Amino acid sequence: MVKKLKEKKHLTAKGKLHEAVEKATKLLQESEAKFRALAETTAAAIFIHQGGKFLYANPAGEAITGYTIDEVLKMDFWGLTHPDYRELIRERGNARLQGGQLPPRYEFKIVKKSGEERWVFMTAGVIEYEGKPAIIGTIFDITDRRQAEEEKARFYEESVRQYKERIEEEKRHLMEKEKILMDLHDGIGGITTNISLLSELAQKKSSVTELKKALSTISELSREGMSDIRSIMHSLDAKEITWYTMTAELRRHGSNMVESHGMSFDIKTSVEDMDEQPGSLLCLNIFRVYKEAIANIVKHSGAKSVNVNLNVSREKLTLAIRDDGSGLKGGRGMGRGISNMNARTKEMGGILTITSDNGTHIYFELPVPPKYPIPGMEL
Repeated sequence: MVKKLKEKKHLTAKGKLHEAVEKATKLLQESEAKFRALAETTAAAIFIHQGGKFLYANPAGEAITGYTIDEVLKMDFWGLTHPDYRELIRERGNARLQGGQLPPRYEFKIVKKSGEERWVFMTAGVIEYEGKPAIIGTIFDITDRRQAEEEKARFYEESVRQYKERIEEEKRHLMEKEKILMDLHDGIGGITTNISLLSELAQKKSSVTELKKALSTISELSREGMSDIRSIMHSLDAKEITWYTMTAELRRHGSNMVESHGMSFDIKTSVEDMDEQPGSLLCLNIFRVYKEAIANIVKHSGAKSVNVNLNVSREKLTLAIRDDGSGLKGGRGMGRGISNMNARTKEMGGILTITSDNGTHIYFELPVPPKYPIPGMEL
């Protein structure tokens, strides 16, 4: 009787164990079926690998990598990874298999079968596969998102660059305006003051000779004032300022000044085609230096001829003025005019050299664009 009861209990326990195994097997099969159904319908690529060797790849993996599932299963995971990220991904994968605590999510590049590089986002974890730890990774193609972010960053950087350029241009324009107003005050203001004083003195002259001399000086100052006004107005008309219009203005002024004093005048020019054009302040300062040089020649040199060479390239501007006069003997021509020429040249970041050998040779050079020293701003 006891023996029969024991056999009955044993059979009952065996049945329950069998039933439990069947139930567990059924649940496992259902779980696997659900996994496969999910894996085969999701847009994300799902890979399982051990040490890089692929064990499983879902259909979405074909779309993301360009390889068929059969091709993928013959490869290793590192072969899909872009060379720039291969070592990093390999180290993380091996460390993860050994139980290391690593970030579960990261972005990197893969290389498709076509050779195209794509950005992907991967979530990785460790599962048991056939009794051994394996890595399961879910991968999304995020190339479009990354490109949009990069384009947004480029657009932001370009906007910042353009904004800074506008600010610099406004500062430069303000500086030019202030400099031109100073020139207007110092140049035209001084000339008109002299004309006013000479006019008052002329009214008190009793000698016709002295009166004519005063009127001649007033006439000369008037012409100089008109020339200054013309050059300033020309420099302010930004629509007309080009290297060619500036060259034409130098030619016109040199010819008028030199030839009217019985000297011959010749100017040779060479201007390289470029987008960078002279600003109003640059044009005005070049003209001022040139005008001072021509005025010194007319007043002091006793020359018969004047030759000018102007060259403008993408890197620099050079202006050479030579006469065949008496040179700078006795310090003639070394007064305020040359001092002003040196000051303007230094202000533009250029160099000015004046030598005297069979006449006077004036050489002026400056970078293009000029290096104006603006406090608080690098040009």
